[in-house]
Parts: sequence; C-alpha cells; structure tokens
Amino acid sequence: MKKQGFTLIELMVVIVIMGILAAVAVPKLFAMIAKSKASEAGPAAGSYVHMQDAYFVDQQVIGDWAAIGYKEPASKNFTYNETNSWSAVAQFDVSDCSDGGTWNVKAEKVGTNVKYTASDNCPALTPNFKNIGATN
Repeated sequence: MKKQGFTLIELMVVIVIMGILAAVAVPKLFAMIAKSKASEAGPAAGSYVHMQDAYFVDQQVIGDWAAIGYKEPASKNFTYNETNSWSAVAQFDVSDCSDGGTWNVKAEKVGTNVKYTASDNCPALTPNFKNIGATN
C-alpha cells in the first residue's frame, strides 16, 4: 500500500533545513546588495580624477568641482560633497564599515603633477578604491 502525505517528523526536518539555509543565505544576500550599491563610488571618483587631470594640464592648479566641470552624480546610494576634494557618504546600511561608509579622494599638486590619495572606510565593499588616481 502506498503512503499518503508526510509525517510530522519529516515536515519538521524540512523546516529545520530551510531555516538553516535561510540563516546562511540572508546575510550573504544583504552583503551582496551593499557591495553592488557601493560599486557606484569607483566610477564617480574616476570621473572626478579624469576631469581634475584635464583641468590641471590646462591650468596647472587644482580646481574645485565647478572649475573642472564635475557635477554631483544623481544617486540614491550616496551623498557626494567637495569637503575633501571628492567625498561620497553612503546612504545605505554599511554597519560592517567604520566611519559610516565614507569614500574620499584628495587631490594635491606635487611639483608639476597631481597626486591623488584615495581612502575608504569599507574596503570589503570596494577593495580597489584605494588605487583610484594611482599612477604606475
């Protein structure tokens, strides 16, 4: 005779397995969402660096955003400001990051060149950000 349905024990085992899988998957999902949102900072900072380089070649001085023609990107993920040459502050959960998730690029004139110092408080989300503006 063929058995119909599941026993209570079988259902409980399935529920426990699903709970364990959810406990592992949900944190990873949120981490991947934060990483995808943070990926916006790199290209925005790269644009600033390219525009600053072009301005510096012409004027031989570091320019502010208006002078170089840089406009704050429209974003729901970051608030951009000119406090430290270029800065982006995360508007999403970055609880694993120090200092609330801030990305900075500082430009300074060194001789006849521009030197960029990039820093972020969340290298887990943007591991290559510190290389923005670096010359090889």
